[in-house]
Amino acid sequence: MSPVAVIPNIIEGEEITNPEKVFPVHCPTKPEDVLHHYSYFDVNKENIDKLVSNTQKGFKEWSKYSIGQRNKIFLKTIELLEERKQQFVDAQSEIGLPGWFAGFNVGGVIHQIEQVINQAPQAGVVPSAMTDLALTYKLPIGPVLSISPWNAPVILAGRSILYPLAAGCSVIVKPSEKSPKCSYLLVKCFLDAGVPANALQMANLRPEDNPAFIDDLLKTGGIKKLNFTGSTAVGKKIAVTAAKYLVPYLLELGGKNTSVILEDADLDKAAGNAVWSSWAHKGQICMSTDHVFVHESIYDEFKEKLIKTATEVAKDPDYLISQRDTLGTNKIVDLVEDALQKGGKLAFGEFSREKVEETNVITPIILEDVPKESSLYLTESFGPLCVLEKFSDVNDVVDEINSRDYGLKSSVWSKNVIKAIGIAKDIEAGGVHINGSTVHDEPGVPHGGVKSSGVGRFNSIWGIEEFCVLKSITINQ
Repeated sequence: MSPVAVIPNIIEGEEITNPEKVFPVHCPTKPEDVLHHYSYFDVNKENIDKLVSNTQKGFKEWSKYSIGQRNKIFLKTIELLEERKQQFVDAQSEIGLPGWFAGFNVGGVIHQIEQVINQAPQAGVVPSAMTDLALTYKLPIGPVLSISPWNAPVILAGRSILYPLAAGCSVIVKPSEKSPKCSYLLVKCFLDAGVPANALQMANLRPEDNPAFIDDLLKTGGIKKLNFTGSTAVGKKIAVTAAKYLVPYLLELGGKNTSVILEDADLDKAAGNAVWSSWAHKGQICMSTDHVFVHESIYDEFKEKLIKTATEVAKDPDYLISQRDTLGTNKIVDLVEDALQKGGKLAFGEFSREKVEETNVITPIILEDVPKESSLYLTESFGPLCVLEKFSDVNDVVDEINSRDYGLKSSVWSKNVIKAIGIAKDIEAGGVHINGSTVHDEPGVPHGGVKSSGVGRFNSIWGIEEFCVLKSITINQ
C-alpha cells in the first residue's frame, strides 16, 4: 500500500483516511494494474448523521454569503484550476481520457464558473388582489447530494458542485469509484479558494455501498435535492429512492442520439461531423451520435464520404480505440454481434467476438441495415460505433426518434435552416443542433434531456435555479 496514493474523504475540511477501509482504482487498459486507492466512507448511522449535520451547518453559513463574496471565491477557484491544470490532465489521462478531452474538461469547468459569476435568480413583484404587496424570491433549496460519473470526470463533477454552490446550497460530493482523484482535486480547489469547510464535503464509496448510502442520507430529511449524471438504469433507481422521501432531483442520463441528414445538406461537413460525433472519446460521451438517418437520394454519396473520412480518422489510436475493460466493452460486443446476427452489415471496420477476445481491442465501426428487432437499434452503445439508416420521409424519421425512450440530443443537417428549425422543434430532445454535432454542451446554453434522458437543466442561470425554491411573501400595511 505504501507506494500507492490513497484518495481521502473530505469531512469538515479534514482529509480522512482509514488504512483498513481502502478500495483500488484500476487502470482501464490494464485492469490488473492498480493506479491508486481511495479510502471509502463507512456507511453507518453515526457517520451519516454527522455528514448531514455538517452540511446543514455549512448551508446556514454559505447561504448568507453575498454574491460579491461568492464571486471572489469563484475567481480564486479559477486561478487554482489554471495553476493545477496539469494535475487534472494527468488524473484523467491515467483513467483513459485522451489528452485533448482531458484539457477540454478543465477548460469547461473554468468557463462554467465564469458564466455563473454575477448570476443570481431574480426577486420579483407579482400582482395580488388580496394584499398590498406580493413578492417572489428564489432562495437556495438547502443541502445537496451531487453524484457524477467517470467518463468526463472533471467537467461533470465540476458542474455538480458549482451550480448548487452558486445558488447558495451546501454540497456533499459522491465521486465515481473510477475517478475519485478528479473529484478530490476539484473539491480541494473550491475549499482552498474559500468555500467553508462544512459547505463542501466529499464521501468516497465502494460500489456496493452506494444504494445504502443514498437511502440512509435521504431518509434523514437533511438533503433537500440531489443531482446525478450517469446511466439511465442507475438514474431510475436513484429517482425511486428520492421519490420515496420526496426529495427532488436533477438527472442527466443516457442518450440514443440521432443525426438527420436531409437531401440538401452539406455532405462533406455532415460526414466529417458524424464520424467525430460517433467516435470521439471512444463514443463514451452521453451526447455521442448513435444513429444517422440519411435521405435515400443522397445515401450512397453520403456513405462514400463517411467511409473516406472514417478511413483516415480511424488511423489515430489515441481516442478511437476502445480497450476491453470494465467500462462497458462487453456490452458493446454483445450489441454488435446481435445486430450482425439479425441481418445488420458492416459498412466500415472489422468485428468478431473472437478477435476482440484475442486482442482486447474494439476498433471503430459503422453499421447499416440494422433491424429494428436488434438490441442495438434502441440501446445506447456508449462505444465507437454508429448506425446508418436511409429514409424517404423526414416526418417518419421524427416519429421514429420520438417513439424512443431517450431524448437527450439530436442534430439536423440542411441548407434550408428555416425548414430545419421546424424539424428541430418537432423532435423530442433536450437539445437539437442544426448543422452541428450532437456533442454540444456549453456553459451559456441550457443542457439536459427529456424522457429517459433525464429531468432538469444544467448551465448558467438555469443550472443555478435548479437548486432554488420559489417563495412568495405577501405584505399588508
